[in-house]
Amino acid sequence: MISASPNRRRFLLGMGGLAAGAVGVAAWPVSRAPGSSSAPEESGTRAAKRRTNFVIVLADDLGYGELGCYGQQKISTPHLDRMAAEGLRFTHAYAAAPVCAPARASLFTGLHSGRSPVRRNPPQGQDLPLKGVPTFATMLRDNGYRTGLFGKWGFGPDEPGPEHPNSYGFDEFFGYLTHRSAHYYYPRALWHNGESVPVPGNQGESGMLYGPDLIMRRALDFLREPGEKPFLLTLTLPLPHAPSAAPRLGEYSGLGWDPEDAAHAAQITLLDGYVGTLVQELQTQGLADDTVVIFTSDNGPHQERGVHPDFFQAAGPFRGLKRNLYEGGIRVPFLAWSPGVFRRTSGTTVEHPTAHYDLLATLADFADVRPPSGTDGLSLRPVLTGEGPVAVHPYLYWLRLHVGSTPLHRAEEDGRGRNVSAAVRFGRWKLVGWGPGADYSTPGAAWTYELYDLFEDPWESEDIASSHPAMVQEGISYLRESWTPQAGDPVPEPGVPIVPA
Repeated sequence: MISASPNRRRFLLGMGGLAAGAVGVAAWPVSRAPGSSSAPEESGTRAAKRRTNFVIVLADDLGYGELGCYGQQKISTPHLDRMAAEGLRFTHAYAAAPVCAPARASLFTGLHSGRSPVRRNPPQGQDLPLKGVPTFATMLRDNGYRTGLFGKWGFGPDEPGPEHPNSYGFDEFFGYLTHRSAHYYYPRALWHNGESVPVPGNQGESGMLYGPDLIMRRALDFLREPGEKPFLLTLTLPLPHAPSAAPRLGEYSGLGWDPEDAAHAAQITLLDGYVGTLVQELQTQGLADDTVVIFTSDNGPHQERGVHPDFFQAAGPFRGLKRNLYEGGIRVPFLAWSPGVFRRTSGTTVEHPTAHYDLLATLADFADVRPPSGTDGLSLRPVLTGEGPVAVHPYLYWLRLHVGSTPLHRAEEDGRGRNVSAAVRFGRWKLVGWGPGADYSTPGAAWTYELYDLFEDPWESEDIASSHPAMVQEGISYLRESWTPQAGDPVPEPGVPIVPA
């Protein structure tokens, strides 16, 4: 839904000499963290940091093909395109799951979805907790970093308590605590640490104050706060998740598109402008050379509330979308930018396979700290800097425990879209399997499998399982070793044979 906002003050967005957009920053009372300041500092006044700063931007349901630098033709993303041109653009980067909650849990904790505390989207809107597992923010805060999370959290109730982001390493939190609340772009209230701050005049789906604008304002304040500590800024805006609500259509007005598609495109262009603003602020503060900026998405594109992903070719050349374990559901944009840290590698395209659970190990490596024990990721630092030996996963693993569905997602799976599903990529091979029902069972004879050669067939158009039984067997062995039962899980039957169905 599009809501007008004529009275909002605007400030320019931009990165370098690129065209500017606009974002509302209405004068709205937000309590500040101790010692914070909203006054911008002059360019170059911040002393160079000896330790690397981090800015992590996580989009919500943004497909691989929805940025210009990944081939998008209808949606304008000039700031992210420039970030790709000046940094590194990954073409084999994966979300850790095909839906939001488990994907984000793996990104934060460095555990893949077979060992993470959150392995599915929340049933009945009750967000699933991280159960005390440390996050990359915990690791960095414990080692001298100032940490902030701005946007959607999604791992606890809409109240202060042990599952609040402040308990998981974030010194400051501003945004939506739950998945359900993040579906409202004109929120009645946003959380600032343990305080629910009312947003005057907003009604959830309409109002004067656009939630992402307010969150961006607070994130910029965080960047401007003085101090000698290195920092981690994590921006998790709900864009472009359904519903398609944008404060203005801009260049997508009057094109004759379906209204939801026009607003969806406007959401993505707005997100692009926010990233441009963050990069410009880093440059203004003299922090760009000492900061690593990562931009990615939590899963593939959605088909919800009237949006047509095929209209945009939102998954790029790949099959599937959000909820599918085909490439379109899990292969995502991944950009890395740092003019100082990535001097050797800037402007390159990277084919190294990686999943989001590599992020924690990567931040630990750059920060020169020890990651929590037992995590599943490998550091991308050698890939990003071009220095040192590159470690490669023997395989990448994904799990889908079903909650929710859409027609396109179900059609891709020939009636199996509500079944438990798991997948593994090992080298050129990718195995996708489906259990006999919605509950997890050990991959074995009751499962069905498809095998693809991603080097020859990245579109997953030809199932070659019947002609490569050894590769199917190898993939099943990886599926079986990746799952660690949690309390309350059904106990698998022992001795289930590893035989492809």
